[in-house]
Amino acid sequence: MLRILVLAGVALSMTFGTTAIAAAPTGTGGLPPWHFQMTHKEVESFTDYGPYKTFSNGDLETYSGLFEGRKENVQFFFKDGKLIRIGVYLYEGQDIKAAAGVWGQTYEALKAKYGSIELPDIRVDSPVTELAASVVAAAAGANVDVSGKSKMAPYKQPSDVFVFASFLRGEVQGQVFYYVIVHYDPPHG
Repeated sequence: MLRILVLAGVALSMTFGTTAIAAAPTGTGGLPPWHFQMTHKEVESFTDYGPYKTFSNGDLETYSGLFEGRKENVQFFFKDGKLIRIGVYLYEGQDIKAAAGVWGQTYEALKAKYGSIELPDIRVDSPVTELAASVVAAAAGANVDVSGKSKMAPYKQPSDVFVFASFLRGEVQGQVFYYVIVHYDPPHG
């Protein structure tokens, strides 16, 4: 009987892989396969997306998370030992033009997945309902250069997650860096 159980376990792991059976979600929403309210151990149990690095404050990151079919830097933020935010860091560097280009691509990806995108930092005089990615990139880059940040979010949010993106400028040891991040939070309110 024990041999049959062991063989069944091996067959399941070969059929589904480590990702599918590693941990059952303890919450909803997030960025599959990760869900809000998971513990550190549950997040790290998806070994196909590792290795994971632990920050000094206990948050986690992996450079093997998936966003739009590509491996990206995915960071996991915890409160009281439970996952409360997932961030996909699509750009981290010193080239504002490259960052703006990634912002334009992110706009296109979010628009394709969720529909119309709110761009609170971009003002348009004409009654345009959709902007070209290159226009969004240039306008956001100029805004970040002046104010230090730009945001965007789908007008229609999914029921189990609040999605938004940030284009930020920051200083690290006297050097200017730019960041493009897609955030996944529990639904607001």
